[in-house]
Amino acid sequence: MIVHAELSCLNCGYDMGDVEGPRGASLNDLIFLPIHQGDRLTTDRRGRFQCPRCGGRILPQGVVPVNRPLDPKSVYEADMTNELTRGLLP
Repeated sequence: MIVHAELSCLNCGYDMGDVEGPRGASLNDLIFLPIHQGDRLTTDRRGRFQCPRCGGRILPQGVVPVNRPLDPKSVYEADMTNELTRGLLP
């Protein structure tokens, strides 16, 4: 089952973005859509998501199953100059 969730820090409330992938998947099998440019998903020694701002624990919220999984090849990311930083244009 593919699920979609919003990620936010339990400690400081920092909103990281959305994540999508198989339930219980490893970090490498998830598609991360950050709100803030440059944010990356990192984990602590126990394998839990860690906040890039304060080091607190990130909690997936609003976990819902999805019918259409994201295709990592079709996800695009651009910086403020509209330069493509992730993904490939067709």
